Amino acid sequence: MLRLSVLLVAGLGFAFHADAAPTHKTSPTPSGTEPNAQRVVEGTRGPVTGATAEELLRGQSKGDANAGTVFIMTNRSLGGPIMMSVLDLSTLLDDGERFEKMRVVPLIARGKMQNLWDILYLHDVDMGFLQTDTLEYLKDDPQIKTIRDKIRYIAVMFPEEIHILARSDITSLEDLAGKKVSINAKGTGSAVTGPVIFRRLGIDAQLEYEDSNIAIERMRRGDLAAHIWSLAKPAQPVAAVKGDGLHLLTIPFKQFSDLYLPSKFTNKDYPNLIPSDQEISTLAVGNVLAVFNWPENTDRYKKVARFTQAFFSRFSELHKPGFQPAWKDINLAASVVGWTRFKAAQEWLDRNAQDPQLRAKFKDFIKQQQGVAGNPPAASPELFQEFLDWRSRQAK
Repeated sequence: MLRLSVLLVAGLGFAFHADAAPTHKTSPTPSGTEPNAQRVVEGTRGPVTGATAEELLRGQSKGDANAGTVFIMTNRSLGGPIMMSVLDLSTLLDDGERFEKMRVVPLIARGKMQNLWDILYLHDVDMGFLQTDTLEYLKDDPQIKTIRDKIRYIAVMFPEEIHILARSDITSLEDLAGKKVSINAKGTGSAVTGPVIFRRLGIDAQLEYEDSNIAIERMRRGDLAAHIWSLAKPAQPVAAVKGDGLHLLTIPFKQFSDLYLPSKFTNKDYPNLIPSDQEISTLAVGNVLAVFNWPENTDRYKKVARFTQAFFSRFSELHKPGFQPAWKDINLAASVVGWTRFKAAQEWLDRNAQDPQLRAKFKDFIKQQQGVAGNPPAASPELFQEFLDWRSRQAK
């Protein structure tokens, strides 16, 4: 808890002073942005001035500190996998007596849709988590081509389940036609996923922005038919819901196989909502660690490339005790249809996959993993990641 408090306070402090040392971006002005979003001009950070006497005594200048520091937009789910992943990266990568070599600072965000605008517009925001259905949500936006050009992803991260909580008189998604449905607060991931789901299913619900606590009270009063969350299960806000016949709706996978993953809820996840002999089919939305598409000759590109190198090179260490177990489900080589990977990340993957010595060792590893019947398993990104982890352990 102390680690969380210290990092969040530090992150918020830097966020409030972002304009003290501006770093410039060229970004689109897409529809749906906040009315006061500031447009900035592309460029690079100016030359670092000489260190003060105090900084020289510390052996560190502002330039040293900022060159190794990255700021990552997360979300409001403080105990969820998104926030915990950045805290894990901070624990793993923060380096140097005063963290001048590498420092990872998480920033609390309104939500993952807001993260997109923050990556595009805010000074000193280096990375942020975006849902993989974001571009689908924005496909009819007149600026979608520009947005695609300005956003890159480093790695596919942890998926989160889609929860649709409904009143007792609502038994299916079709029952929500013509009724009021909360898609959570503006800027959240749920505000992306909700419209995508109803649009694909052809259900004309009255979608509204509403905070979760207020939405649940409105459902109990009969003023709202359903509420949507995008949260990793088991999610504390959903586990806290009790009474009045509120329940989770089934979401079909067939219409969304190109966009989401199949998942389910059981009594183990939500004993307050699901009987022990039942399960509810749902979907899971993917997340990516995204970055602004900086030109390669800029300081900002080099800083994120340096972070990517450190993250990927030490990835296997995140499988050790002390880090969240969900890291074991991450495959760095996984890709997302319709998205472009950050060049430094793709180069790292290509370099490690194409090294002749590495390939030879990979083939030996596959032979060692052959089954009882004597047939070696097929090479795959998952098996290659397992090999990298094994290789890292052998080097220790």
